[in-house]
Parts: sequence; C-alpha cells; structure tokens
Amino acid sequence: MPTDKLAGMGSKRPANRGQKRAEKTKARQRRHQQSRPAPTGAVTERIADLIDGFVEWLDESEMSEQSEAISRLVSSTLTQLAGARQGFSPSAWLPADAHLLVDAAERILQEESDSAEDTAVNLVLTSLQYLTFLDETDLWDGSPEDYAHCMEDLSDFLEGDEPDMLDADDIDLPDVSLAQELAAISALPLLPALDDIVARVADGLAVGDNADLQHAVGSAPLDPAQLHVGAAVDYWSTAIATELIRIDGDIARPGDNAHSLAGRGAETVHELVAEHVRVQLSGDGDDPDVSRSLANTFAVQTLLAAMTDELPINNEGEDYAELEGEDLRTAQLIDHRVRSLIEQGILVRIEEVLAVPHALRPAVLDGVAEAQPFGVIDEESQDDPLYGSVEDSASS
Repeated sequence: MPTDKLAGMGSKRPANRGQKRAEKTKARQRRHQQSRPAPTGAVTERIADLIDGFVEWLDESEMSEQSEAISRLVSSTLTQLAGARQGFSPSAWLPADAHLLVDAAERILQEESDSAEDTAVNLVLTSLQYLTFLDETDLWDGSPEDYAHCMEDLSDFLEGDEPDMLDADDIDLPDVSLAQELAAISALPLLPALDDIVARVADGLAVGDNADLQHAVGSAPLDPAQLHVGAAVDYWSTAIATELIRIDGDIARPGDNAHSLAGRGAETVHELVAEHVRVQLSGDGDDPDVSRSLANTFAVQTLLAAMTDELPINNEGEDYAELEGEDLRTAQLIDHRVRSLIEQGILVRIEEVLAVPHALRPAVLDGVAEAQPFGVIDEESQDDPLYGSVEDSASS
C-alpha cells in the first residue's frame, strides 16, 4: 500500500464493507471509556523522544512533506493510548493496544460526514507507519509476535478484511405464542432465583453478608480465578437492574417492582429475561474493563449466531495453555460467559453446537439488542481518549 498519501486513502477500502460495518457499529452503539489518568512523566518523555526520531525518519523518506502532520497525529495517538491503557509502552505495543485503536477508527466511521472514512484511515495508516519506523530503526522492544499481531490488525482494517459481525436486525424470529414463551421462560432457573433473592432481602440484607451481592454492586474487575461462582452474580445484578431489590446504603431491601414477580405475567417475564441478558452482556463505561468487554462482545455474537441456521460451535474445554496475561484473561472470561449462559438455560447444547431455544428467542434478542458490551458514556461529553483529540488531529 502506498505510503506517500494520507488524503484520499478512504477510497482504497471497499465502500460497501465500510458502510455496512459503520451502520452495524452505530446500531450496537458501542462506546468506550469516558476518561483516563494522564500518562506518567516517564512515558511522556519516552513518547517525545520517539517522535523526534520518527520525524527524522519521515524527513528522510518520501513522506517528508507531511512529516509534521503525521508526527502530530501519532504523538496524539500514543499519548491517548498511554492514558487509556495502563502500562502502555510506546515502543512495545500489545495486541490490545491495536484493538483499541481499530475500535476508535471504527467509531469514527460512524460519523455522518464526508471526511469520516479518510479520518479513520489516517489514524490507522499513520500508526502503521510509526510501527514500521520502530522496526526499521531497531527501536521496537516488544515481542516479534506482538508486533506481527498489531501490524496485521491495523492492515486488516485498511484492507477491509475484518469478518462481518451479526446484528440484532439480522435475526429472523420464529413464530412464538405468548403461551409458548411463558412456558419456556418459566422453565428457566431465572424466576426461582429472583424469587429467592427477593425473599432473602425481605427484612433487609447487609451487602457485606453475601459475596454474590457484594460483587454485583461492586466495581472490582472480574477475577478469572473466581469464575466458579456461576450465574449467581448475574441473578443479583438483574434483580438490582429491574428494581426487584434496591440498595439502601449498605442494606439490600425489596424494590419497587418486587411485587411484579408474583403475577408471572407474560410481558413481565419477557422483560425480565431481556433485562437479564442485557445486564450480563453490558460493560461499565465509567470503569471500563477491556477484556470483559471483549468477552461480552464475543457472547453477543455467540447468542446472535445461536439464533441463525449456522449455529456456533461449542468451544467448552478449549485449551488456553499457550495464552498469558490479558489474552488469557480474555479467553477465560469468554469461556465463563458462555458456560454461564448454558447454565442459565439461555444457550443449549445440540451435539457440538449451541442454540437459543426458539421460544426464548424474542426475549433474548430484545436483551442482546440493548446490550452495551463496552458500556455507555454521556453523548454530550465525548471524552473518549481515542475519540476526541485523535479524531481532530486525524482530520487535519
């Protein structure tokens, strides 16, 4: 791919693919983190030193006339990555760094402007040039595998080779009567679990006296070593989100909707299942956990695929021995989420594949459609570290 032109690179990507992805991304309304701590002084100095070398490298190349614009954008990108990713090294990117950058570019594509695609491509293309600079000057001090992974992810974005993602609008629901849906939902462990939760808080329950409740109201990152807890935390989270219970200081008490469980109305239980799915597949925009959000995204795609004719493979028991760090944690969180959905009866095993039972699909699809794997931020304060200032620089 030519590297002597920044403007107009958007035309190099398949238009239909870019438009389709932008529309689906917008439909999912994916949003990333709201704010991040500023990079440390040492990282800031390291970025400045590397940018100085990058400018010299550009000045000696065919990109010399655009070295100032390119270096300014890359400097902004590195600074924002350092703020968004704890422990980020500007000369040793991890795959998660590239993933975050590509996601930022995808969200720029959502913008309804003539320059959105060029802006997104400039962001990714200049990052590719920067990584090439690190390699050619022997300044890259990460692993060869991570370098290859990052280069491949960024290149795939430019070439439009990313796999198509399913969206709720892609699913054709079967004809399901209210009676069939009510019977299927009543057979799930969800309703008895919520009944038990409401009964347990009837006289007030101290949050600290129940580990699952404590985790449901807490903000600590999910530890893969504690994933044996199963679906219990998800039931508590659903009870809170649907106001079956409320948290009054340090005490859990029956909520405004606690009485609605007794009636077991078709509409009520439909909404409970939809909210149960939404809650467990949504992230926290104010306290983002990238690995958990990626696991949520995987689970969303699994549920959607499990409502099509091409059912997803059941990967339970997959060997993760070669993974480590955040890659291992992400894989473990994915495995936990899928196993939990099976435990809840929302996914069922059919030999080697997984499916959502037909009578559950209307409620499950409603929940998936509202899920926010990366959480939600205030639309009026787009303070995403890789959305605002980087976009401004990329479009200039």
